Amino acid sequence: MPENKNIKVALVGNPNSGKSTIFNSLTGATQNVGNYPGITVERKEYTIKYNDYNITFVDLPGIYSLTAHSNDEIVTKNFLINKNFDIIVNIIDSSNIERSLYLFSQITEFYSSIIIVLNMIDILKYRGKQIDGSKMEDLLGVPVLATVANKNIGITNILASIVATFENNKVQKQTRAKVDYTDVIKEEINKLTPLIQTNSEFSIFPKNWVSLKLLENDTQTLNLIKNTQNKDKILQQLQKSINHIKEHFNQPPGVIIAETRYGFANSIVKTILKNSVKNKIDITEAIDTFVLNKYLAIPIFALAMYMIFKFTFTFSEPLVNIFDIFFRWIGTLVANILPSGQLKSLIIDGIISGVGSVLKFFPLVLFMFFAIAFFEDSGYMARTALVMDKVMSKFGLGGKSFFPLMLSTNGCAVPGILAARTLESNRARLITIFVVPFMICGAKFPVFALIISTFIPIRYQTLTMFIMYILSIAVALSVTKILDKIIPVTEMSHFVIELPPYHVPTLKGLCLKMWERGWLYVKKAGTLILFASILIWAAFAYPRVPQDKNIGTVSQMNYSFAGRVGDLLEPVFKPIGMDKNIAITLISGFAAKEIIVSTLGTVYSIEEGTTQIKSLKDEIKNDKNWSPLKGITFLIFCLIYMPCISSVVVFFKETNYNCKWLLAMVLGNTLLAWVCSFIVFKLGSFLRIGIC
Repeated sequence: MPENKNIKVALVGNPNSGKSTIFNSLTGATQNVGNYPGITVERKEYTIKYNDYNITFVDLPGIYSLTAHSNDEIVTKNFLINKNFDIIVNIIDSSNIERSLYLFSQITEFYSSIIIVLNMIDILKYRGKQIDGSKMEDLLGVPVLATVANKNIGITNILASIVATFENNKVQKQTRAKVDYTDVIKEEINKLTPLIQTNSEFSIFPKNWVSLKLLENDTQTLNLIKNTQNKDKILQQLQKSINHIKEHFNQPPGVIIAETRYGFANSIVKTILKNSVKNKIDITEAIDTFVLNKYLAIPIFALAMYMIFKFTFTFSEPLVNIFDIFFRWIGTLVANILPSGQLKSLIIDGIISGVGSVLKFFPLVLFMFFAIAFFEDSGYMARTALVMDKVMSKFGLGGKSFFPLMLSTNGCAVPGILAARTLESNRARLITIFVVPFMICGAKFPVFALIISTFIPIRYQTLTMFIMYILSIAVALSVTKILDKIIPVTEMSHFVIELPPYHVPTLKGLCLKMWERGWLYVKKAGTLILFASILIWAAFAYPRVPQDKNIGTVSQMNYSFAGRVGDLLEPVFKPIGMDKNIAITLISGFAAKEIIVSTLGTVYSIEEGTTQIKSLKDEIKNDKNWSPLKGITFLIFCLIYMPCISSVVVFFKETNYNCKWLLAMVLGNTLLAWVCSFIVFKLGSFLRIGIC
């Protein structure tokens, strides 16, 4: 038994293979999971104790090949080739073994301590097929395990196999099937390898691996070669080898190598995969006949989003009202207990009215996350990119760019921006992260819910929210079209996506995902929003109106620091129907969009100044400075203007700290928001729609 009690395990696999689900099951972590690529965009590590061992699991972004193109693929490739780990656990989607074995064929070329995990084995059985695990072990020479990760089946076997493989310190079964490249490829590899091995920096790689990557035209490997002393000889021989292979096969070496690997994977599959019963009707194919139909696909997607909003508004309303009553009761109770003074104002106007205005929408956020999680776990969300591909392509992007937009809708713009790393094209990546903040994220949702529930009749609230969601997509696509004209095309990318089979979501999985995302909302309310609410209260509460000076009937709101800033901002916002208090509210949203709601709560609480706390919705409805038209104008501004500070920071980082794009996003979005709001407000005023 080895003295070293630390084991580092790399989890590797294709997107949608269940890597992150297995990572969570093994570690007890709460890494976000989903049935579409882009969920894991950078490696995540977590250490557990098992049988006196400290096992560190590294969840790497999903890849199809070690020939990396996108940023997340490069993260995985770099980690693997540096070999800073002990064991690779290769997660394989049992319903698509051939494609998964293509990746395995590349991994096994430079590393031997590998464990194969056949995940989603239940789907394969449902299709009337089974895998001969023993025969697969004999052929590949590695342990093969079967799991159903979302049901926690077979997870403990992975831990036992990791320890056993580590303790043996070598692969037990040495009968390992290898990819047998053609004699022509082998000859050219033998010509390149001696030239490469004269450079000591390549000694860490297997003998022929670098030569093979050069023949595949791997960009990273080519860049490494350009830094060697004998680069001219290597590149000269490489060109000769490429030409020779082209002459022989009439195709580039990369194509021949890929075909050979797929041939290897296909031969393994034919040997190990057997039909256990007569072929059943494939439910996934049957559903996709309608869901991906060229005429029905977009209407079905629209219906799915409408159902999410309908479910959210219908079932959350009673709980939202209960939360509202609770926080008003707490405020009234505290108001009757505490003596008048600044401490009382801070607790009631700043904390209870500010934070309570946000927390009362907690049930609404939970129901929205539950509904979205249902469509995610069922497998439908992965298909939205395919549905939207034709639409997106008309605006200069592919369907894969729709994933970051959906991730933003699912919770926050930050993971949406990070998910753009999965895009191969730098141009597509830039345009995508530019338009991600236009989506209605979880932080904007309470703002929209507040205004819509205030001015829109109940029977039209779901429809209004749905229209706002469609409008967010329309704005994103319009800006995409503008950027498509501005940013030159430097590289072409192709849209390929693996569609997962449909699942019946488990209630436990839906509730877990709902709570994970919902808890972030509560956590933000108890930290950032609480801090911001206190600052906003202080801005409206100070400086105090002097009692010994003749300054007329100036109110505390107008005399305060926030009131004076509002006076400066009001001329800018007045043309779009907003007074200075609303202007301050919108500026506060730069910290976090939920703070818009807390600021409104603080403003009306300070203005009211009574011991009877009223509903924020009633306060807004009774305010003569508001109207249904101004409410809709306010929402359009919130939809488009600059995102929160967290999104801005991540955007700046993802654009390699480019100040030009940062200013374009912050100032450009805000200017666009003002122009659109101006048009809506003036048009509505002219037509006398919603002015009272």
